[in-house]
Amino acid sequence: MTAKPLSIAFHIGAHKTATSHLQRSLARARDALAAEGVRYYGPDHFRLPGRTIPALFGFRPGVAAGGAKRPAAEQLALLRKDANRLVLSEENFIGPLNQPHGRFMKHRYKTAGARLTELATAIDHEVDVFLAIRRPTAFINSAYCQMLLGGRVQPVEVFQRRNPLSSVDWVDLVAGLRAAQGVGAVTVWQYEDYGAIFPKIVAGLVGKGAAHCVMPRPRRINRGLSAAAVQHVLDADSTTEEKIAKAARQMMPIENGYAPFDGFAAEEHAIGDAIYARQLATIAQMHGVDLLQQDAGEPNDGS
Repeated sequence: MTAKPLSIAFHIGAHKTATSHLQRSLARARDALAAEGVRYYGPDHFRLPGRTIPALFGFRPGVAAGGAKRPAAEQLALLRKDANRLVLSEENFIGPLNQPHGRFMKHRYKTAGARLTELATAIDHEVDVFLAIRRPTAFINSAYCQMLLGGRVQPVEVFQRRNPLSSVDWVDLVAGLRAAQGVGAVTVWQYEDYGAIFPKIVAGLVGKGAAHCVMPRPRRINRGLSAAAVQHVLDADSTTEEKIAKAARQMMPIENGYAPFDGFAAEEHAIGDAIYARQLATIAQMHGVDLLQQDAGEPNDGS
């Protein structure tokens, strides 16, 4: 019997858009998906030493194509096994959430398209791309909290100067992905709609025939910091305790009634939301881009 042609779906993030929730939901269904001809690989596979996607397929910076332990085609076959669909998820592939050393961030993920072209070229196969985007102010708030959780501390005002609203340019990112050689279909959704359209996202990733295998995890993952927790970190001597932000999150959690951290005033949110609305309108009109949206009257369960 002739094997079905392979299709490849790559969920590339972005960071802080419920990526961990989606990845763990897919991972819990890994065996059921395999029975339906779908192989899923996420951060638990790609963040081991020597197992990053560039390392596996031999296009690490400074390493010539073919520099991996085995040819890219052989590596692809090992991941595929007997599947007709390969689903990858790794948001770090398109670049870091925050600049190292706190440098100014002009454009986020500016090399995403080029990196995907490198992958598609290495495996000699088209890659369909899946991306979630988020309100600019909420995204920057979350990026700031993630920096604190990573042990780097700076005042929010400094972080905002180095990470202006203009750095969250989803139109630029999506347009770059759409234009990248080797990228097939591009599917985008809003983080704010994630809970309501989870079935649509999963159906796009694994295929409609296997979507029944994936159920959303009942709880959110990687909640942000409360305002009190952020203040606790800023007031502390960060040089003595790198894990102080994680401890503060446990002591003053949002789920226990502490107000979420918000570094923006109401008027700044309004400016960011207007920018976001214009970006969404532009993305919705892009040729070859599918913007997943809620159906009329469809509730958002807040996942």
